[in-house]
Amino acid sequence: MVGRISDSELHEMRIRKLQNDIADSERLGMPVKFMHLSALTPTSREQHIERHGELFTGQQMLDWWAEGDNRVRCRCACTPVLLDRQGRPLTPDLIASAKQALKAFKLS
Repeated sequence: MVGRISDSELHEMRIRKLQNDIADSERLGMPVKFMHLSALTPTSREQHIERHGELFTGQQMLDWWAEGDNRVRCRCACTPVLLDRQGRPLTPDLIASAKQALKAFKLS
């Protein structure tokens, strides 16, 4: 099928972006964690759904995607979240919104 991206290609792109985000944050001296974003679809696996809206280090994200079959048919993503000097997110509303989406998904 023309234009279709394979699981392995999607995973490689996701990991490359995460590695670039990690390198950029280190190079710029910007403290970040990465918010896990599940696709929240009926086919999403429970262990993927439960991570939705949670913050992880870049290495924790890389390690998680390397475990078992976490990367297989995975439609999750992650986004960098800037932290203040105390390690608290500068955008708590973004995290609250993700958690609200998770709650709504679980109720549906």
